[in-house]
Amino acid sequence: MRKAKIIRTRQVVSPLLTLLAAVALSGVTTVHASDNTDKTPAVNESVQSSATSQQEQAAATDRKAGTLSDDDLEKLIDRSDATPTQDILKMKDGVPSDQQEAWLTVAKRVADQDLSTSHREQVILYNETKIVVPAPKAAAPSAESDASNQASNASAQNPSSAASSAAASSSSSSAAASSSSQSKPEAAPAKNEAASAAATPTPVTDNRYVSVTDKNAVLYADLNGTKKQEGAAVYQRTFKSQAKYQKDGVTYLALYDANQTLQGYMNQASIKVAAGAGGVWTNASGYASLTKPGQDVYGNLDTKQVIKKSDDVLDNTYFISGAYHHLDGQVYYSLYDSHNNWLGYMAGSGFETVNSAEGAWTAASGYAKVVDKNYAIYNSFKFDATGSTDHYYQQYFKKVGQYHHVNGAVYYSVFDLFGHWLGYVNSAAVQNVTIANPEGTWQADDRYVTVTDNRATLYSDFNWTKKQAATDVMLQTFKSTGKYHNLNGLTYLSLYDKDGNWRGYINQQSITAGVSDGGAWLPANAYTTFTAANVNAYADFNQQKVATSGAGLVNQTVNISGQYHAFGGVVYYSIYDVRGKWLGYVDASQVKTTSSAAGLWLPHDGYLTTTQSGQMIYTNLDSFAGGRTTTANYQRTFRIMGEYKHYNGATYYSLYDGNGNWMGYLNSALGSESKEAQGVWMNYNANVLITASNAALYSSFFNMTRDTSSLYGGVYQVSGKYSHVNGTTYYSLYDGNRWLGYLASWATVPYMDYYDWTKPSQSKPYPDVNMYPNLSIEVDIAKQRVYIKNGSTNLYTMYASTGIDNSTPRGHFAIQTERGYSFYNANEGMGARYWTSFLDHGVYLFHSVPTDANGNYIVSQAKMLGKQPGSHGCVRLTIPDAQWINAHIKVGTPVYIY
Repeated sequence: MRKAKIIRTRQVVSPLLTLLAAVALSGVTTVHASDNTDKTPAVNESVQSSATSQQEQAAATDRKAGTLSDDDLEKLIDRSDATPTQDILKMKDGVPSDQQEAWLTVAKRVADQDLSTSHREQVILYNETKIVVPAPKAAAPSAESDASNQASNASAQNPSSAASSAAASSSSSSAAASSSSQSKPEAAPAKNEAASAAATPTPVTDNRYVSVTDKNAVLYADLNGTKKQEGAAVYQRTFKSQAKYQKDGVTYLALYDANQTLQGYMNQASIKVAAGAGGVWTNASGYASLTKPGQDVYGNLDTKQVIKKSDDVLDNTYFISGAYHHLDGQVYYSLYDSHNNWLGYMAGSGFETVNSAEGAWTAASGYAKVVDKNYAIYNSFKFDATGSTDHYYQQYFKKVGQYHHVNGAVYYSVFDLFGHWLGYVNSAAVQNVTIANPEGTWQADDRYVTVTDNRATLYSDFNWTKKQAATDVMLQTFKSTGKYHNLNGLTYLSLYDKDGNWRGYINQQSITAGVSDGGAWLPANAYTTFTAANVNAYADFNQQKVATSGAGLVNQTVNISGQYHAFGGVVYYSIYDVRGKWLGYVDASQVKTTSSAAGLWLPHDGYLTTTQSGQMIYTNLDSFAGGRTTTANYQRTFRIMGEYKHYNGATYYSLYDGNGNWMGYLNSALGSESKEAQGVWMNYNANVLITASNAALYSSFFNMTRDTSSLYGGVYQVSGKYSHVNGTTYYSLYDGNRWLGYLASWATVPYMDYYDWTKPSQSKPYPDVNMYPNLSIEVDIAKQRVYIKNGSTNLYTMYASTGIDNSTPRGHFAIQTERGYSFYNANEGMGARYWTSFLDHGVYLFHSVPTDANGNYIVSQAKMLGKQPGSHGCVRLTIPDAQWINAHIKVGTPVYIY
């Protein structure tokens, strides 16, 4: 079975708890306590040296290690069950179990205070015990009465003192009558000098020690009411009363200091009679740390009997259980240890007062070895354990201070050997050891090292004084001139910079050693594109030997596979080409880096005409993803707006169309570049028919020379073409050997023996009929053409084949409601598709080239399109042209046939 861990602590056994335990065991449930709190202890030096007044003892039991103060505990007293003859004090909820004794002490003090004012029986209900403090049965003779009796005895021996004895008796009564109103401002003696002179008070001999207990007390310079001092200036001071005077019903005492010098006169109601020169006991708490050697510890404050020196108990901490404001002007405190053993009285100047039980911090240094596993490590003196010595067994702590706790234990404030504060540990858990060189012995080192741990620290000494955070020197290279193998098991390097300045000590685990003054190789994965011919790559870190010249690197993208933060302060990149050849070290400040293998974007302005079909246009040059190909964009011209010199050796252009839409990246080898927007000249030979009468004819791509009105309907030769960035193809047009200019291809159709009846008549889009309010259709029988017009402007020209033998009617007509997909006329042996009626409601139609009985187009008839009439009166069109009229031309559109 595993042995349980024991966390040792020291406990204070309260005498009051022992008493209650004994009462409980004896079966007694009610304890009667005598009301002797305010009795003045007899002045007996032999007794005083071993025990203090009952007030001290009561205060001594009022010490606790809990977190609730006496004021807090007093708030937890329930008085709600009081009767006309009894005050009943009960414990409210909320008192911690380890502070119930302390609560009982507070309740007893409160009961004593209430007894003096209410004169009713006080009953304390404490758990199963009932403690009764009875009301006083009869007034005991007061100290003043005793003094009066003494004065009477004296007068019997000396008749002249009889008057003084009577005055003393009267003075005692006055003092008793005024004792219940000490906090009220007292009435000053009357200042009627004539009356005072006529009735000068007679002094009565007094020989008592008195302490001022009224915070508002006034010390008069004379008996005529002249104030000398008041309030805090005299509160709690102790005087020797050598005479008392009766004036205006008030007893005044003549007060003297320790030098027998008269200090003044005070209302007897403002004082309390003390047992001796020490004065009366006053409440005081806290802790006293005896850190000063050679201080006296007294057993009797009247005789100043020294019972020991503070050297005997030096550094120990004691409870403060009351104070005495001595006649000599000093305040003396009554001190107890954690077992309620009385130490004696000490002047407040003889120790250090602290507010907590651990006492004052005192210096401690050196090292301690953990020899006991069974102790807790605390982060405060609330004793919340944050660790155990088990974790540090046989390891070393560094001590930086100590506390002599009131419980008798000494606690060290300790650090581990890495400079981290651990907390407080009982000195019994460790053994103090002497280590001559905990930091280790200096050993020579001669290396260049680079800081690679941003969590590390540079220290100015081996007390772990922080000199600089590693984040400030991260990735810097230093010269290590020496090293230390520390007691903590780590090695620390002594670092210097390039200027010879010492930078501090650093844990060797926080650096990476280099093989030269370049420092350590550090991984990198980036790219750079050389854009200037004057940036060289070097073979060393001093830039003395060139590995690859800038001329050989310009316009090349290389891979950065590592970096060096050199001792001289320069950062170098180690660069390789796409074949894995090392090119050298380049100064990082001379280049820009990117994470993309495409390299850096470089400016480039021009135009590219694609010359190869089936090639990808990329949207990403790392993954080479793409959404377009040159198949759909073959022989198109695009705007070049930047380029990339890719790591793979290719140059990629960033392309835009004529509307500014980005198209992607294309390898520059897949097109031909031009400085002009029309792109490059491309070989093209064909005969074309001019189908537009108002198209522009250009002598250059910036100057229009004329239109095609004079060329309309003619056939001309094309000897080349340009694909302009605006999307238009321009033909270089000739009439024989005479060059005419550049003409948009949409203004022409290829000239053949027959026209392609499967395609639109023109390469340009059909017009949007909704945009033209004056739309009409004209049919030119002589030219075998159909014109779609808006007013007098021709929008589109179509090839046509009208009726043979002038069977197509001439005149003005309009599109009718009848239209359909197809028909077949068995009598004629042919039909057609996409028919639209313009006369006699289904008789005369616009329709496609004819079809046979099986729906197949009759090619021989289709070849007549645009060349000659072939129908029986209808107007034949290409298949797309007939389909467009059927779908878009509205009913009522005018038709003019001529």
